[in-house]
Amino acid sequence: MGGQYRRPGGHVQDARRGRARLAVLAAVLCFFPAATALAQHRSYNVPAAVPSAEVAQLEAERRQLFQKILEQPADLDAGFAYAVLSTRVGDYEAAIATYERMLILRPGTPRLQLELAALYFRLGAYPRARQLFERVVALPETPDTVRRRIAGYMAVIEGEQKQRGGFSGMLSLGARAESNANGAPDRDSISLNGRDFELAPDSRAASDSSLQLGALLRYRQPVSKQGDVLDVSLAAASSRYRELGDLGSDGLELRLGPDFSLNRWGLRDGRIAIAGLFGQTWLDGTRYMHSAGLAVAFRKPVGRESLIAANIDWRDERYTPAPALASAEGYSGDRYRASVSYSRQLADDWQLLLSPGVERRKARVDFNSYWEPRFNLGVNYRYPALLGKRSQPWVLALSAQTARRVNDVPMTVISRDQRQRGDELVLQAVQTIPLRSSTDLQLYAGYRRLHSNYELREYSNKFAGFSLIQAF
Repeated sequence: MGGQYRRPGGHVQDARRGRARLAVLAAVLCFFPAATALAQHRSYNVPAAVPSAEVAQLEAERRQLFQKILEQPADLDAGFAYAVLSTRVGDYEAAIATYERMLILRPGTPRLQLELAALYFRLGAYPRARQLFERVVALPETPDTVRRRIAGYMAVIEGEQKQRGGFSGMLSLGARAESNANGAPDRDSISLNGRDFELAPDSRAASDSSLQLGALLRYRQPVSKQGDVLDVSLAAASSRYRELGDLGSDGLELRLGPDFSLNRWGLRDGRIAIAGLFGQTWLDGTRYMHSAGLAVAFRKPVGRESLIAANIDWRDERYTPAPALASAEGYSGDRYRASVSYSRQLADDWQLLLSPGVERRKARVDFNSYWEPRFNLGVNYRYPALLGKRSQPWVLALSAQTARRVNDVPMTVISRDQRQRGDELVLQAVQTIPLRSSTDLQLYAGYRRLHSNYELREYSNKFAGFSLIQAF
């Protein structure tokens, strides 16, 4: 592990080690929740949008259909057309009443149950919606396309119920193989201020495999009739490497704060959460860094097909490394992050995700301070299970991330006049295979490349692994 080379300059060695360990720690703390972050969503609990120019004509058609239903109550075609128009103009109650009456005349009709379940879903009546969806899924003649559509509804129902209150969590266990586990230069020598230095063997890129463990525990307590809750969560992550034992890391982070509904101010289904953050990390069994901070998150559906979210957080990070890594104390200081994400359902089985963001670190030592804008692009595709009859649909998530880091001042031992500038590219594919209703197998592979004017910072890494994830 390291930054050793054949000439003096031990503080560069420590910095090299510190950066590699920081990269490993960040991967451990972020991996297990990130693996499920690209989950399909669709928000239906909003009125249908109809251009104002069409409202009068649609209402006239509704009145004609309503009169026809009064005259011929058994005319299911007229009833169905009336319910469809009622949904378009946002009169969900009328549509529900119509479908319920039609079910009395034609009990067990799958099409009626499906449309009725979707309306109850949009109004937030999840128990009734779940009951109807389960009836449709239980029918052997239900097409796979309808089953996948219902699976999306059911996933949202489960998530929304957990958001409203109660205890939930996630456990993950996995393994990971990497071509450059220590994040070291994949070369034999580097240049420092125009002079070449040979890297020691343990300072070069080394492949390794690791065991990854993670847990997320969450409790939400309703505190008002408007939908406000107190949100408490504890995330834990741990990794152990087969050969590079000093890369073993553990982390804990506690979040605590209120999550407010914005319905009272006219932002339907909008939420804003404020949380205090408290964290502790260990490297190779030794306390390495503790942090405290504040996070603010905003979330709001945009129409029926899209969701927009914004996150801002600040952490005061204090590094307390072992004597061998004393230079890591220079990373102590403030870290700020801000991001905006936009996700859109392109079709029943396709979802697009866009997320620009920026990170600012203001460290005790100026050459560790930097600005880093970044951009994420992701695509999800949900498709019929390749194994198992009537299994839940599989999801393939493809993502790409680019980032540009510019440090505040030069690190003089490397360059007296050029500050560090680096470009990062991360490509990843995640295949999610549901094993049971709350158990997933995730297979993933990816590539990370850092290109920098500091050769000590430049490296690439290929990785692949799997995780078993149990939600409850």
